[in-house]
Amino acid sequence: MSRTTISQCNGNSNDSKECVNCEKKAGWAAVYANLSLALFKAFIGYISGSKAILGDALFSFKDFIASLVVVIGIKVSGKPADEQHPYGHGKIEFVALFLISVGLIISTVFLFVHSVKGIWHCFHGYDSAPKLIAFWAALISVVANYKLAQYLRCVGDKLQSLSMLANARHNHSDAISSIMVAVAVLGARFLGLVFLDPLVALIEAVCLMAMGLEMLKDSLKGLFDSAAPSTIVEKIQSIAQLVPGVRKVSKVVVRHLGQGLWVDMMIKVDHALSHQEGYIICQHVKSSIQATMGNQTTVNVIFEPYIP
Repeated sequence: MSRTTISQCNGNSNDSKECVNCEKKAGWAAVYANLSLALFKAFIGYISGSKAILGDALFSFKDFIASLVVVIGIKVSGKPADEQHPYGHGKIEFVALFLISVGLIISTVFLFVHSVKGIWHCFHGYDSAPKLIAFWAALISVVANYKLAQYLRCVGDKLQSLSMLANARHNHSDAISSIMVAVAVLGARFLGLVFLDPLVALIEAVCLMAMGLEMLKDSLKGLFDSAAPSTIVEKIQSIAQLVPGVRKVSKVVVRHLGQGLWVDMMIKVDHALSHQEGYIICQHVKSSIQATMGNQTTVNVIFEPYIP
């Protein structure tokens, strides 16, 4: 997760080799980093008595599982089409996103129940303030999660990987939750507000539940072949219209397919052109769209004569 690697992904170079290297490294970097954070915070939570940082550890463990799913998903979705899967393996991205969202929702329900019990115990005098070591552990978690989120977002943007972008959002939210943990520990230790520790865990649970439901909605859209945003459709249509010989773009249907897009398009060409000339124009349209939108975009173009 070096500074050089991040700058390569954020650069404007058209050379995709840097992004390919990022893809190979980013998934496993997230796996190892999230597992390390989960074990570290679980240990600190155990010895400090902080429920909030134990909840934070649960989130990092969830991110570890999610990152592992993404690594497997990217590896499978990158396979070319075969006889058993003539349309490729792109939907595995949405399967991975579905599994991540379900895991997030289950983890959040567990944390919600645990936090409510913790608040009840605090108001009945059963709990004491966590040790100050939890504060320093939370600060370490803030820095680690923020750096990891930057890295995964960089790679996810370049590769248009929904799963990797989801993991980046997870780590970014974990950085925010770790800030809240640090504040809660200080409040409990120095202001006597012991209930802040489980209260922060409860707030985390509510926020992450909303995130999990939104991710579940996105994954189901992809699994059921939902259309791409209108801005992407308009961009693809404008690219086709700029190709010499295209008189009109009569139909454009675009849907997400894993890291790429699936485009079905009908164009109109001059009725005086031969079939071979129309075919060549279709090939130019296809190559122009892939050059702009990425090679992982599948484009099917058919043509018909243009009659004013």
